[in-house]
Formats: sequence, C-alpha cells, structure tokens
Amino acid sequence: MMDSPSTSSDNNPRKRGRTACTRCKTRKQKCDNEYPVCSNCRKANVECDKSLVSRHRESSPGYTRALQERIAYLEGRLSEFESRPRDEPSVSFRQSQTPISPQATTRRTTSNPLGEIVGFLTVGSSLDAPAYVGSSSGLSLAVNLGEMVQATVWNNVLSPSSDPSRKASGGPKEVNGAAISSEEGGPSVINRPARMEDLTANAAEPPNEEMGARILKAYINRLHPRYPFLDRKELWALHEKRFSLSGIPHERLSKAEKFGLFKLYLVYSIGATMMQLSEKYNYTAPERFYMTALRHMCAVQELRSIQNIESMALLVIYHLRSASSHGVWYMIGLAMRICIDLGLHRKANLVNLDPFTAQMRRRLFWSVYYLERVIAVSLGRPPSIPDSHIDLELPLNVNDDERDPAVLTSQPPAGLKTTLTFSICLFQLRQIDSKIQHSIYRADRALHTLRPKLDRLYLELEEWKSSATSCFSNSELDYPMLHYNRAVRLLIQPFLPLLSLSDPYYHICLRAAGEICQVHKRLHQTLEYGHSFLAVQTVFVAGITLLYALWTHTDRVWSVQMSNDIRACSTVLFVMGERAGWVKKYRDAFELLINAAMEKLQGDEALRALGMAQMMVAQHGGGDFSRMSNTMPNSENVSQSDIGATYTSQAMPASGIPDMPGGTDGAMRMAMELAPWLDQGNNVPLWMPDFETLENLTSGP
Repeated sequence: MMDSPSTSSDNNPRKRGRTACTRCKTRKQKCDNEYPVCSNCRKANVECDKSLVSRHRESSPGYTRALQERIAYLEGRLSEFESRPRDEPSVSFRQSQTPISPQATTRRTTSNPLGEIVGFLTVGSSLDAPAYVGSSSGLSLAVNLGEMVQATVWNNVLSPSSDPSRKASGGPKEVNGAAISSEEGGPSVINRPARMEDLTANAAEPPNEEMGARILKAYINRLHPRYPFLDRKELWALHEKRFSLSGIPHERLSKAEKFGLFKLYLVYSIGATMMQLSEKYNYTAPERFYMTALRHMCAVQELRSIQNIESMALLVIYHLRSASSHGVWYMIGLAMRICIDLGLHRKANLVNLDPFTAQMRRRLFWSVYYLERVIAVSLGRPPSIPDSHIDLELPLNVNDDERDPAVLTSQPPAGLKTTLTFSICLFQLRQIDSKIQHSIYRADRALHTLRPKLDRLYLELEEWKSSATSCFSNSELDYPMLHYNRAVRLLIQPFLPLLSLSDPYYHICLRAAGEICQVHKRLHQTLEYGHSFLAVQTVFVAGITLLYALWTHTDRVWSVQMSNDIRACSTVLFVMGERAGWVKKYRDAFELLINAAMEKLQGDEALRALGMAQMMVAQHGGGDFSRMSNTMPNSENVSQSDIGATYTSQAMPASGIPDMPGGTDGAMRMAMELAPWLDQGNNVPLWMPDFETLENLTSGP
C-alpha cells in the first residue's frame, strides 16, 4: 500500500530544492547562486531573496500529487470490484495482489477534492470499456482545475480581509488547523489544499426566494442567450426543490440529484459573479456557491457523457470571469474532444433521438464550439477539430423551451426572431472566426502570400453584418456588432505592416478597433454587463492596435476620433480594474504605453527617433532624456534583458499615470514586453504577444 501524499512528499530524500533566486527564475536567467546576493541581482542593484531560497524548499509538484490521488482512487475502485459476486461483470484490468480496505481508500480520496476531480474526469467510458489513464485522460486537467479552485475560490472564501475575527485580532486565522496568513490588503495564502470537509464547512445555504430568483435570472438573461445548452425549465424545477434537496444528507442523494445540485449551484455561482461584476452585490459570495457545487461533482462519474460536457462548459464559463483563467483552454478542449468521441459533431448520430433531445445535443455542441473557438483565438492556439470534419447543422431557430415534435422537425420560416436567434448569429460568426484563424494565422506561409484571402473573408463578414442588422433593432445591436468588429480586427490586424495608409483596409481595421472600445464603454454604462477574461483581452488588444498605428504613423493617423477611441479603451480598462483587481495590470500597462505614444506625438525630432522601450525608460528614469538617450541602445538592437535591467535600477514614479497604485512592477514588465512589438518594422507579421506570456510576466515578485 502506498503512503499518503503528504507523507511521501515530505520524506522524499531525492526531492530537489530550488537553487535560483526568484528574480532569475522569473526572468529565466542562469543564477550563479552567490550568497547572499547573486551577481545578476547585484548588477541590477535590486533585492535578492537567495537567503530565503536556501532555507525553503519548493512544494511538491501538483502533477505528482494528482498521480498519487489517482492511484488511491483506482485502488478504491479495485477493492469494490474484488468484493463483487463472481457472476457480476468485472473490469478489464489486472486485479491487485494487495487488497485495500474501502475505509482506507475513502480516507484518502475524500481528503482532497482534487482526487474526486481526477475520478470525475478519468473513470472511463459509459460502455464499460477499458479506460485510458495517460497524459490525455484528464489528469493534467484535474491538476489545472485544482490549481484554479485553489487560486480563485478557496483563497477568496477564506480571505482574511473578509473575516471579521481576523480584523479584530490582527493575527492569522486558523481553519481546521491550517493557518492562513496575509499581508495587509494583500491576497491570503492557504498552507494546504482544500479538503472535502472544508468544502462542507464552507458550503452555501440555498438562496432565499428573492435573491435566488435574481441570481438565476442573471444567468438566464445574460449568459443563456449566448450558450443555450441548459434546459431553462429543468433549472427552475431544480431551483424550486433546492431546500428539499439540500436537506437530504449527501450520501443519501441519488446520482441524478447530486448532478442536479452541482449544475444548479454552478449556475448560482455564475449568476452571482455576473451580478458582482455589474452592480452592488452583498449576498452570498459566488465562491461559496462554487464550493457547494464541487461537493456534488463526483456524481458525474463517466468521462464520455453529456453531463460531463455540460459540467465542463459551466466550469469554463465561471472561470472566464475569475482571476485565474489559465486552465480554461485545456478544459474546453477536453469538452470538445468528448463531443467528438460521442459523435456530437456528426448529424448521423442524432437521427435516432427524439426531436427535443436532438436539439439539446446540437445546442450543447455549438455552445462548446463557440467557447473553444473564442478561447483558442484569444490565446493564439489551434482548435481541437477543423470545421471540415463537422457536418452537424446549427440548432433550429425556435424558442428554446419549444417541445412540440412537429415544430422541432420542420424548418422555421426565414426572418423569424426567437430566443435562439441571438446565439445562432454568434455561432455563425464563430465559424467565420475559425476560417480566419485557419486561413490567416498560420506558420507555414509568408504573410504577403495570404493577402488575396483578405477580400473573400471580409465579404463574408459584411454579409453576416447585413443579416444581423436585419434581425435586431438598434438597441440590440451593440453586442453583435462588438463581435463583428472583433472579427474584422482579427482579420486585418496581421496585415497592418504591409498596408499603406491609403489602403482602405488599414482604416477599416482602426475603425473596428475603435468601435470595440466605444461599444464596451456603452455596455459598461448598463447594469447588466459583466465582463470576462475574453472581454478584457478584446478591449486591450483593440487599444494596443490603435497605439500601434499611432506609434508607427504618428500625426498622419492622429484625429479626434482616435483620441476618443483611445480614451474609451482607457476608461473601460479602469472600470474593469475597479470591478476585478486582476485587470489592473492590463490597465496600468496600457496607460504606460499611452504616455509613451503621447510623448512621441508631441515631442521633438530627437524624441521621435526613440523606440517605444527607450521612451518608457526615459520617462520613468527620472526624466533625464539626454542621459537616457545616450545610454540606451538603439531600439532595433535593444533586448528585453537590457531594458529590464535598466528599468529595475530606476525609480518608478507614480506621476503621469492616473490613480496608479504603488505596485506597478507587473504593469511595467507587460509594457516592456509589448514595446518591441509596437516597434516592429514593415513586412513583419503583427502577431499579438501571447496573452498567457503577459500573464506570467506579472506573476513574479
């Protein structure tokens, strides 16, 4: 029998400790391990934490921990099959020589919800076939989900800043024997992962009638029109039974009831998050609803199931609006692969289903398609399946609560407006996005050879726009036009270095980027708009596109309209930053880049000759322009390490950046990563720096 994860990891004599200081590790530089200050930090004249590194060892990797949980789970499953009568079917893997008691297994697998998540993702197919338990079976996804839960839910629920007892005492709080510490005003640190008893202790009570209806309506009115894969009638029925179901002990609930509660509380958490991002919300924290949902996650025990796809889609929707969205690409990718495994992408696999079930499967597949395409495009990664392998039609344009087989088997009249019209329009636009990504964003062709594809794809976008404007009134067009302009920017942006200012496409791209900022500004003036990671990425890249044009062509593109668009982008990022703290680094980086662009626009000829990185170093190096221009290398040859070393040795004044918080180091790193990208010359593809790279830049000390 293997030791528990905590015992084996703490007593492992072969476990390696950290050797590099945090600064060298973050910058991926070789640390010479000089004590107490390494040579890299000494040259940059910054603080080195080599002494702390030498006294502390890094925690065991999450992957190893997840493997140990997986082994414990499989041992428990094996013991269950060993106790079966001989006439019952058995699994198709070799039985263990050492039987494990169910009590010991339960003690292991329920001590950490990550073990249950692993089981939820990798138990096997619904056909009782042997299950693959390798690197693509969901284990790495479970690790990602465990880290996302730890970062965005567990720490937030037990945050000392929200705990009155800690504020009164001033000392660290203990929860079930685990100390929680935090710097003043900073994030909390949990010294151990969440366990099942912690989820139970911090679970949320069912919402009351008034708030429960408001939270559920927030999800149904704001998100369900985009992702219509849930049955509204079923959701309301679960909501009506929430008190009776919550009163039943967890172990006495059926699997269907557990999954119903999991789905309901996940919808509560998403709806509460939407309200929290768009209005004053003082009710149960969304994280507590999320933790309550996790208690019932183990009800979904089959990897290849419709319930699993719904679960992962809901988890992705939640985490897109949280502080950690690193794992969403893996999660939505697995959801799409399960769709493919079940054949949801082929129309032939739905012919034997009743009309309503077939329509629900179509809505589920296209919702997952929508999420995967938009996440893949935002992160610059390929999708799981090409469009040429999909022959499933879009959902019928009927009301989503329609159950009449005659209606669900006949083609609705053209121009009919229903509750699914909005989502169908967005699904069609995602298909064009997919064509753009496949045709333009590729590494095997030179960019100039792809220029002929631009006309055909732009024509498709214009046809979609014409169709959308005929379907929706002016008051309903903001959100569809936001996505249309995003697609136009996505299409034209790579070609900007190749286009002359006289080319209409250049100005079409700038107009689309400006409209993205203006529409976001209008949406934030409403009470129902709750932004996500994708919205932050969309408006941030639109603003950077405007700054690129301004930086490369200066007064030739400057206009009152561009000024208003840049100001709108800045305003939106500031509003987002006030509602979600993790957005502030994007807001501050954008302000740094604006300041540099304005200096060039208003400066003399010598100032205009500087690169973006040199300009920012000159600005934040005390304002001595002549000294900085003589000491900084030419912008074409400057390296990130040179810029970073120069920056970190200078004082960082807060003046010039409105309401800039004290800690601007992460924003400056992000701005310095973007500066060489803005300085690119002609004939260089204008690829946006990877968003995950920008996130990692700001996670250092």
